[in-house]
Amino acid sequence: MQNTGVDCAYIKENISFRDGFLVFTQRRERPPILGKTWTSEKTFNYSSGGIHTHGEFALKNNMYLELRCKLPSNNGGYGAFWTMSNKVGDWKPEDLLEIDMFEFIGNREKTRFWSGLWWHDFRKNEVPQAVDVKHVKKRSEDHFFVNEQRFKAHFGEGVKVDHSHIDFYSFITFGLQVTDNTMMWHIVQNGPAWKSDPYLVFKGGTVHNRTYGQVPDVQWERNVPEKMNARIILNYALRNADWAGGPAEDDQMPSEMLVDYVRVYNIPVNATPRAEAEL
Repeated sequence: MQNTGVDCAYIKENISFRDGFLVFTQRRERPPILGKTWTSEKTFNYSSGGIHTHGEFALKNNMYLELRCKLPSNNGGYGAFWTMSNKVGDWKPEDLLEIDMFEFIGNREKTRFWSGLWWHDFRKNEVPQAVDVKHVKKRSEDHFFVNEQRFKAHFGEGVKVDHSHIDFYSFITFGLQVTDNTMMWHIVQNGPAWKSDPYLVFKGGTVHNRTYGQVPDVQWERNVPEKMNARIILNYALRNADWAGGPAEDDQMPSEMLVDYVRVYNIPVNATPRAEAEL
């Protein structure tokens, strides 16, 4: 199942192992192939690969997640490492969030690496009045889903990060720490990422929508969920949009994203992280 804004279908044939690496391959499809998006079925000119842990493993509070990978370098290539909250137990709108460990534009002339948080779900009194009703879905009397990006709660936009010490076209190591009240993002070229100073920290507080200068400013209060439960997602997308490094260049394909490892550690309070799982 694919986001409607992505220009490739994910197929199992594009996921392989070579020399100890997990390999996602992106390729031009001739003829185009049929694939499903969240809302419909359509044809795609490109295919790629991605994995998730839904139903198998969940990121929870007091865990540390680390990834070592070699990101893509083709125009339109778009590497993403992220989570979406699972709807389990007594879940609340404010506890359902998307964690963008990172998103990466792989066009060497438009390289961009960024991280942050998104909330798509709101209490009734939190839904912005200016949002079009067609973009709001009622889940319960006091739970509404907003499907318009400009009116979603966001953390991370506008944070100035110096990534000049990182060569994004060599292997990198990324880490995310989640405790009961703090999230910290780390990145290094080599070695354990958690030993580096975090480049982004969220401890709760006021978050805002990304207005893009087009809609009213709105703000909400959000914290780290008390009962974090999220599936981990790693995918190599293709976006033809100019802002995402497109259009795609067929002569750059097939192209690859390499994954050395994804590891999750349990981090009890005042203890050194220990391996909880390796994906």
